[in-house]
This record gives sequence, C-alpha cells and structure tokens, in this order.
Amino acid sequence: MALLVRRLKVMDLPALEQLEAEATARFPGRAGWLNQFHKLIERALSEEPEGILIAELSDKVVGGAIVRQRGAHPLTGLKHGVLYSLTAAPAYAPYNVRQRLLLEAYAYLKSRGCRTVSVSLPADATEDGELYRNAGFQVVAWELERPL
Repeated sequence: MALLVRRLKVMDLPALEQLEAEATARFPGRAGWLNQFHKLIERALSEEPEGILIAELSDKVVGGAIVRQRGAHPLTGLKHGVLYSLTAAPAYAPYNVRQRLLLEAYAYLKSRGCRTVSVSLPADATEDGELYRNAGFQVVAWELERPL
C-alpha cells in the first residue's frame, strides 16, 4: 500500500472532520477545537483551498493538514506559512502519515516562496511537540518554527 498525499476533494470533508473529532476526543481539554476547526476549514476553502492536504491509503482518508501562506513574519521579516492543523489516524502510524503530511506542507509553502513555517500547539500536545522538534522546529517566542 502506497501513501498518497493530495489536495482536498469536497467528498473528503466528512472523513477529515471525523479524523479531527476522533483526535479531539482523546484530549478533553480541547473541547472547543472542533468549532474552530470548522471555521478554519471554511476559511481555507474560500481563501486557499490548495493548502488543505489529504493523506490517503488504499482509497481511505487517513490524515489531513491545513497550511496557509502568510506575509512577512512579525519577528523575522521573512515570508512565512502557518500549519494550522495536522491530523492522522493513530492506526496508520507505521505509515508515517504525520511525517509525510509535514513534508508535503513544507513543499507547498516553499513552492509559494515561504522561508519558514510556524505552528502553535496546545499545552497537552506532547506527542505533537516531539514530531515538530524531530522535524527541526525550534521554540521561537510563543511558537515552534522551522526554516524551509
């Protein structure tokens, strides 16, 4: 089975929302996140739909990421992007879905001239923190950031 990362199709939305709901259920402190996620999806669909990435394995949606390009970073002045969401079904961890989505997010932002990418994490995101640190992110002010 080959892992495919591609742009969102409208028919992927229910599966992506289900993945996010399952991830949120594992963290009781994130109860309000699903409302924010829906707003994020709506905004990304209207402003930058190509920044919504889907990981697919055997025709099943197993992960997703929402990434958007931004202007000059307020601290560095470099054009930057923001990774707003990265979700993958835990059962597919052996396929490195999260790592692959992260690499595809980098490629997307780099192709649009971004020099860095930032992500903000909730306090209970220890596993996510490890993913980003292992990928070269560093704590900068209040965010984790990685040069592209």
